[in-house]
Amino acid sequence: MSNYVKLATDAGDQYLTSLAEMQEKFLKASAAFATKFASTAPAIEMPAALAALPTAQEVSEANFAFAQKLLKQQKGFTDKLFASSPTPAAK
Repeated sequence: MSNYVKLATDAGDQYLTSLAEMQEKFLKASAAFATKFASTAPAIEMPAALAALPTAQEVSEANFAFAQKLLKQQKGFTDKLFASSPTPAAK
């Protein structure tokens, strides 16, 4: 049996760890930037016509919810496909 799953999982975990570290650094830098310039930025009032539009957070939530459903459906399809296919002979 191949050790591909272990290798892929380890590589994926290393990538995700590095990504999380970079994201944390970015968040810290963004917070420092916002704190430094918050008092100098003028307050902007949103026009009434734009109030009905979704916020960036709402759009993000909807997109990630869809992506999760899509990934779950694709995994189910792939599992069924492999279950219905003949297994290749081991070499």
